[in-house]
Amino acid sequence: MSHETEPAAVQLREALLAEARTVTAGPAFTERVIGAAKASPATVPTPFPGPFSADDGSFAGQRGWRSWILPAAAAAVVAVLLAAVLVGTSLLRPNHEPPATQPSPPPSSSTSAPAPSASAKPTPSATGPTGSGAPSTPAQGGLPAGGPVPAGFRAVDLTWVSTDFGFALGTAQCATPPCTSILRTLDGGKSWVGLPAPKAMLSQTDTCSGSCDLVTHLRFANPDVGYAFSFNALFMTTDGGRHWTKQPGGSAYSLEIVDGMALRVIGQAPSCAPGCDFKVQRSAIGSTDWQTVALPAGARNADAQLAASGRTVALATLGHITGGAQDAASVLFTSTDGGASWRKVGEPCPRASGGGEVDTVAVTVATDGSITGLCTPREAGGAKFTITSTDGGAHFAAAPASLGAATGDVLGAASATTLLVSLDQLYRSTNGGQHWQRTGSGGKGPGAASWIGFETPSVGRVLEVSGAGTEASGTMWTTTDAGGSWRASTFG
Repeated sequence: MSHETEPAAVQLREALLAEARTVTAGPAFTERVIGAAKASPATVPTPFPGPFSADDGSFAGQRGWRSWILPAAAAAVVAVLLAAVLVGTSLLRPNHEPPATQPSPPPSSSTSAPAPSASAKPTPSATGPTGSGAPSTPAQGGLPAGGPVPAGFRAVDLTWVSTDFGFALGTAQCATPPCTSILRTLDGGKSWVGLPAPKAMLSQTDTCSGSCDLVTHLRFANPDVGYAFSFNALFMTTDGGRHWTKQPGGSAYSLEIVDGMALRVIGQAPSCAPGCDFKVQRSAIGSTDWQTVALPAGARNADAQLAASGRTVALATLGHITGGAQDAASVLFTSTDGGASWRKVGEPCPRASGGGEVDTVAVTVATDGSITGLCTPREAGGAKFTITSTDGGAHFAAAPASLGAATGDVLGAASATTLLVSLDQLYRSTNGGQHWQRTGSGGKGPGAASWIGFETPSVGRVLEVSGAGTEASGTMWTTTDAGGSWRASTFG
C-alpha cells in the first residue's frame, strides 16, 4: 500500500500549501503555516478498502480516495487556519475598533417599534386567570408561558408594543372577585393566551365596597415591563406578566410610555376630584424611582389624560362643570421633548358662536406628532367637533361643528388628517374633521368603541363594546389602511 500512500501524501501536502498561501494573514504567520506543512511527515492513514476490482487490481476505496479525501482535508485545514487568523486579528484589534460586521439588535418594545399612539383613554392590558385543565402555550424566548383564555373574557382596554405584540385588559367569569384578567397576543390579535393579573378590582365592572385596589388601564413599555394602574393603585411587572408587584404609595390617573421613559400623572390623594392638584412624574422603564417634572400653574382639575407618540406629549386636565370656576374648565399642556418641559395651552376649544363654553373631553397624539382634541359644547344639543395642532400645540385649527350631539368621548388619530371619533357610532374623517362618515354600516366595520389606537400611520385597532357594566362584551377590529377597511376578531 506504500506505493499509493506516498504520492497521495505529497498531493495532500501540496494542496495544503497552495490553500495556505491564499489565507489573508500577517507574513510571519503565513510563513509559519507553510513551513509547518512542508515539514510534516508524508504519511496518511490508509482508508478502509472497498470491494476488489479485477479490472485494475485495486480496491474501490483506494480508487475514490484521492477524489474526496484531498479536497476535504485541504478544506478542513484551511477552515482551521481561517478561524485562527480571524481569532488572532480579533484579539489584536484595538478596543475602540468594532468588528467588520455586527448583527443589528432586535427591536425594543417600547418603543423601538413605532410608539403606540394614545387612545382617548389610557390603554390598559388585560391578563386574566390562566384557568386549568387546558394545555399551556409554550413560552417563546424569555416570555412567560400563557394559559387558555378564561371563560367569558370581556375586554375593556388594549395596549400594543408593536403591530403584532399586544395585551388586553378585561374581566372574566370567576367564583370570587377580583376577576380581572389579562391576555397577550403575538400575532396581531389572531390568537390570545391568558396571563396572571394583579390582585385588583377592574373598576369598570367590579363593585368595590370599602378600601380596595382598582385598575382601570394598562400600558406595556416592552414585552417585559408593564403597568396596571388607576387613581388609587399602581402595579408593575418586569417579567412579561409572570408577577405583578404593587408599588408602595403609587397610583396614576394616566400613564404613557414616552421617549424611552414612563410618564404618569398623579393627584395629591386618591379620589381628590374635582380639585386634584395634578403633577407629572417620569421614571426609567421598570424603575420605582419617580421624579417630579415642573408644570406651569393651572393643573388643578377633576381628571387627567396623557397622550403621546414619539417625543410629543399632550396632557389634558379635564374640567368638571360642578367643580366651581377654578375646576370647571379643561386645561391642555403640551411637550415636544418627551415630557421634560411643558407649555400651557389653556382651553384650546373655541367658544360656541353664541358665547357658550366648550370643553376638551379627549386628546390624542398621532404618529406624525399632530395633537387632536375632541370639543364638546356644554349647551344641550351642541354639535361636537375636533381641533388639531401640527406644531406641538402652539396653534390649533378647529374643524366645523359637524359631529352631532350624541354621547361619546373616545378619540383616535392615524395622522393630522385621518381621525376616528366614537359617539353613538364610530365616525372617520380623512380631511382633518371637515367631513365624517360612519364606519360600522353593514357590519363592515366597528360600531361604538371604548378604545381607539394606532401603532403606525396605517395599522390601528378599535375595541368595540356592546352592553354596559358586567354585560359588556368586546370585539377587536384591526385596520391596516388607516381605517379604510377593517377585520374583526374575538378574544376566545
